[in-house]
Amino acid sequence: LRQGGKGMVLYHPVGVGEDNNGFIAGVFRMETLAEQLLNSRTLERFQIVIQYGRNSVYQLNSSANIARGLSATFPVDLPNLDWRLTLRPDQDWVAAQRSGWPNATFISLLLMGLLTSLTTLLVQLILRRNQALLKTRKDLEQEIDQRKAIQTDLERLESTNTLTGLANRRFFMEDLTHTLNIADRQMRQVALVMMDLDRFQMLNDSMGHQFGDELLIKVSERLNELSNERILVAYSGGDEFMVCQQQVDDLDDVIHLLGQLKQCFHAPFEVHGERHSITATMGVAVYPQSGLDADTLLRNADIALYRAKEHGRNTYQFYTEGMQEKEVMRLELDKDLDHALENDEFVLYYQPQLDLSNGQIHSIEALIRWQHPRRGLLAPGAFIPLAEESGRINDIGRWVVRAACRQLARWKGTPYRNLRVAVNLSGLELDDDSLVDSIRDALHENGVAPSSLEVELTEEIFIQNIEHNLNQLSRLRKLGIHLAIDDFGVGYSSLAYLRDFPVDLLKIDRSFITHVTHRHDD
Repeated sequence: LRQGGKGMVLYHPVGVGEDNNGFIAGVFRMETLAEQLLNSRTLERFQIVIQYGRNSVYQLNSSANIARGLSATFPVDLPNLDWRLTLRPDQDWVAAQRSGWPNATFISLLLMGLLTSLTTLLVQLILRRNQALLKTRKDLEQEIDQRKAIQTDLERLESTNTLTGLANRRFFMEDLTHTLNIADRQMRQVALVMMDLDRFQMLNDSMGHQFGDELLIKVSERLNELSNERILVAYSGGDEFMVCQQQVDDLDDVIHLLGQLKQCFHAPFEVHGERHSITATMGVAVYPQSGLDADTLLRNADIALYRAKEHGRNTYQFYTEGMQEKEVMRLELDKDLDHALENDEFVLYYQPQLDLSNGQIHSIEALIRWQHPRRGLLAPGAFIPLAEESGRINDIGRWVVRAACRQLARWKGTPYRNLRVAVNLSGLELDDDSLVDSIRDALHENGVAPSSLEVELTEEIFIQNIEHNLNQLSRLRKLGIHLAIDDFGVGYSSLAYLRDFPVDLLKIDRSFITHVTHRHDD
């Protein structure tokens, strides 16, 4: 335009066709036209481009700080004009339009995503932890069950003997103490039976320990059949068993139990394919007469058992008051026996053996006596069993052999120079492998001929551990010592033994001739 700026000329016909009377022309400034089409806010904040078709006709605010990437195009509703307006905002308008909510929303979504992820991770950790805890709990429960099983086994082992399956001594004594407490409140009696197997040691030594263990198992099985709520059977050790009977009304109940116990040994026991007859000796103590506590009752039952053994085998003995005094004396005697050898309190008495055909004495038997400082002269029956129980019998036996050899040496050059001295040996001495060497040394030290010494053993000792005894006796016989069997006829008499063993002399048991002058049928 001449006035400056740009403008637009518009022509419009006046009439149509034959009625056309020319055109009306109008000139418009572009700024004025834009101001009419747009409001002031749009003019201030937007770059405006007027397009006709694809061409840009006019542009307002071309120098404005336009935000790139943002634009909007709108058609202009003018007759016969194909105009479009393209608006591009400036940076200030874009900045003013921005809001914190999108960022807040984004951050919120981000935080929620993180929180969801953390929650998921935490849930997974918790689930894994729970699984680990469940597995650990299961493992702990299994371990607890195993420990309980082990504890049960240990308690069973603590209360049960592994060989026989019976209650052991410890459990038996605890149960006996509890039983006595109940009996005291109920004013009832309790019986305690101590049982010892007869000849078990001999069988165990001769047949072997495996045989002995198997025999103990067989005996335990029979005794255990008597066990019930009133009777407890236990294995004490060695060849000894214990039986407790509760709620005893009178002695008939105890005697009935003793009959049942003896019946257990009525039939032979089959061990390793062989049948063996075994008997038992029993000692009985009854609460409260024989003791008011478990230890006293057990001690008195043991005393009664010892007294029963003195009377023989396969029997029983009730404890009585006098037994306690005898047991005390026996224990004192056992203690004094320790010093008897040291104090030279043993002496030998000699019993001559007379030849009835000519009245001459060719041999004598050395009999040991104990010159006790307080009790006087004691016979062998008072202390030899104690010596055998305590293991002192070997030392005493050696002393007897040395004393007999010294006496033979002193008789040299006297009318007694041709006498033979006989000494008695116990089964324990015969089991000693050094027996032959000790006798040889005693003969050599005193310069005594072996033929001047005679060794006597009872028939029962001969058949115990036959193989070992035969070897020992053969060595003595080769040494030149005479051998004799004493008390022949009361045990397992058999002429076959006389053929198998190197025996020089047979001494018939005195029971066969005691009444020979009085009985016409003897």
